[in-house]
Amino acid sequence: MKKPSKPFALLALGIILCTSQMSLFAVNGKSVKEVPSTTTSSFVSTLPSSSSESAKTQGLIDGLYLVHREAKSKTELDPLSKSEVVLVNDYEFLAPEERGDTTYIVVSKNTFVPIILASAPVKSNDQSGKPKLEISLAEDQVQPMEKFTREHVMKSVAIVIGGKVVTMHKIRVPIVGGKMQITRCTDHGCEALFTQLQKR
Repeated sequence: MKKPSKPFALLALGIILCTSQMSLFAVNGKSVKEVPSTTTSSFVSTLPSSSSESAKTQGLIDGLYLVHREAKSKTELDPLSKSEVVLVNDYEFLAPEERGDTTYIVVSKNTFVPIILASAPVKSNDQSGKPKLEISLAEDQVQPMEKFTREHVMKSVAIVIGGKVVTMHKIRVPIVGGKMQITRCTDHGCEALFTQLQKR
């Protein structure tokens, strides 16, 4: 995947999803000419091509999913509708001090917004030296992300990448501008996310 021609313009950084786990940030103030041109059509070719590959992700593409239910065991979440999937929230990608007790969540294949990138994620470190990923959404995904997060303010969502729960958050304000950062992951966690997101 082609790397961005210039660094992200971090004009105004604000926390948009508040949690004690991994943090997700949105960067606002982006001018029109800075919006990448990659669109959803170029993403379609990267989707799972075989049933075995699709089975690993339970048919879920990378995205932000509304959490319908959460429990300490799978049986507490039954019955499931045809579109619902149970995922394990085991804090795999988070630093040890950010982890909690494993829970199970229900998401629906019908209630999500995809994370479709305009370019490869950018790896860097925050001010304390911890790894972070900078993400830029495809141009035609900026408005869908804003609409989805606006409709679900104060509700819990899960970031799902490669069929796994990266982290869960409560939406405080809509994600505007199409640029985000994922922080508080371990070196291994950020590297795994970087590798997975590069495929998109």
